[in-house]
Formats: sequence, C-alpha cells, structure tokens
Amino acid sequence: MTDILDIIKKNIGMDEEKENKEEQETIIVPEHSFYEIILMKAKNFDDFDSALSQIKDEKNPIIMDMSTLERDSPEEFKLAGEKLKAFRDNTGGEAILLCKNGKNIIIITPPEIKLIRK
Repeated sequence: MTDILDIIKKNIGMDEEKENKEEQETIIVPEHSFYEIILMKAKNFDDFDSALSQIKDEKNPIIMDMSTLERDSPEEFKLAGEKLKAFRDNTGGEAILLCKNGKNIIIITPPEIKLIRK
C-alpha cells in the first residue's frame, strides 16, 4: 500500500519538494577555525605599530590599553591615532573605544571581523 502511495506522490510531484529541500542544505565553513584575541598594553609607538601589523598579517583582533602611551608620550599617542585612522580607511578594519575612565582601552579588528555597536 505504501508503494502505491509513494508512486502517486512521485507522479504528482510531492516527493520532488522533499528532495529539493534536502538539496538546498547549506554548509558554512568559517575562514578561520578560531580567532585569538590578543590583550596588550601599548607602552610606546613601536608596540602600537607592531600590533597593527599583526592585525593585518594574522587577522586576529587586539584589545589594547593605550593609557600608558597617552600619559608618557602625548605626541606618540596622537601619531598612533592618525595611524589607526589610516588603518581603518585603507584596510576596512574597525576600532572602538571600550573604556575612557582614566584608561583608553580600544579593540581593533581586521576587516574580516565586524563589530556590532549596540
């Protein structure tokens, strides 16, 4: 009896819908198997510059404390801000200030990782 019903369903096209649904199954494979989030303090401009290079090369986000750089060398802090703006404009990476109360803590991500502001 079920064979007859299967034949009728196949003739009317009911089985095709079921088959099409199975064919439409999508598998998403991430570009990276995981991301390492690096935490660091930028004590000078060289630390900041090497962190940006690492973001470009290894595609890992960095959470960076910029308060030491701001306190000890305001000129290098301003230069780091300009370099960060250029990084965002040229690569499409993102940067968000996470904390301002006495500490300038930012997160910088490569273009492959999007930050959602809420």
